[in-house]
Amino acid sequence: MAVVLEPLPPRDAIAAFGARHADLRESFSYLDIWQEEHATMFTVAKSAGFDILKDIYDGFERALKEGLTPRDFARQLRPVLGQKGWWGKKLIEDPLTGDVAPAQLGSTRRLQTIFDANMRVSYAAGHWASFERNKRSRPFLRYVALLDDRTRPAHRARHNLVLPVDHPYWDMWAPPCGWNCRCTLQSLSQRDIDRLRAEGEDLRFEAPEDTFRSFVNRRTGEITRVPDGIYPGWAYNPGKAGYEARVNQALSEKIADAPPEFVAAAVQERLSSGAFERFLRNPQGSMPVMPIPAEISDAVGGNVHIALLSAETMAKQLRNHPELTAEDYRAIPSIGAAPTLVFQDKQRIFVLVKLGEGRWRYVAMKVKGTAKAGFVTSFRYANDADIAKLLGREGVRLILDRREK
Repeated sequence: MAVVLEPLPPRDAIAAFGARHADLRESFSYLDIWQEEHATMFTVAKSAGFDILKDIYDGFERALKEGLTPRDFARQLRPVLGQKGWWGKKLIEDPLTGDVAPAQLGSTRRLQTIFDANMRVSYAAGHWASFERNKRSRPFLRYVALLDDRTRPAHRARHNLVLPVDHPYWDMWAPPCGWNCRCTLQSLSQRDIDRLRAEGEDLRFEAPEDTFRSFVNRRTGEITRVPDGIYPGWAYNPGKAGYEARVNQALSEKIADAPPEFVAAAVQERLSSGAFERFLRNPQGSMPVMPIPAEISDAVGGNVHIALLSAETMAKQLRNHPELTAEDYRAIPSIGAAPTLVFQDKQRIFVLVKLGEGRWRYVAMKVKGTAKAGFVTSFRYANDADIAKLLGREGVRLILDRREK
């Protein structure tokens, strides 16, 4: 199972994979972790309860850095996985249903599949970092399929499709588009396009019309529309998702370290950017959303300058509060800028602003130890009764109160 990839500076692929180290998540089925989540975290199906996830992660990272083959990767991991009992077929209980059934755990073939999928996603993210860096001089992407008897018909139909880097078509049709997909994207300048056409390449500049099918995730019951030709769970752009997660995380960390006078401008820039729109649609990494004034930071005993909205919390917000719009989220900084009420309830800090007529807007966040950033846990609208209920909890500590007496 050879992996054939375009040349790429190893640092880009290694950095893309390394960004996933903070989220090693055990799972029972690949359906438990969906689409863009795979680009920002690391999991292996049937890993729960075996304590093998870090072993596989470390083994793949070593393979990526040292240029090992899939066979080397599998050979090095087999002893430790066998020692921990994660090898061959065994009876496994599904934590979702309680059903017990035989399942394939470790095998040479399965490790090679894990290697292939993670290698392609890491390289896709590394490639996308290069596309973004060079899109002024190379503003186009070309879909390249290997035209042999193993090529999927839908992928063959997109061979030589050329569209701008920022074209929304790449949000779904960006390789890999399924397990063992060998397609790639190639960046092109206008001179490259002219040369290829002169050499007789049949380049096409209009995307074929997609047809869709419904896919039911048997783990969650969620129904999604998947383009024909893309395997369920791969209908997203792995490269862009991994790249944007890295950018968002890096910017968040830099802003958290910035002097307070620079934080407000940096937050405003991010919230007005196209990157924030994409974050709302497909959350990746963390996004800075609210400067924290000194009066709040001092009250919680820290050096906290910024509140960050993580991809996990944003995904929860989309599920629980689909009515909130981009403009609602862009109003978050105004809550911290002129809060009406701030209080602490155990580990959470509530920052609220009264909008009038019994209506409130608030952010709840957690601040850990000496961290320079707080993490938003929820954002919503509320009424006077909701606020009275929050304040009535045992142990609530008022930090700031500007309500009319």
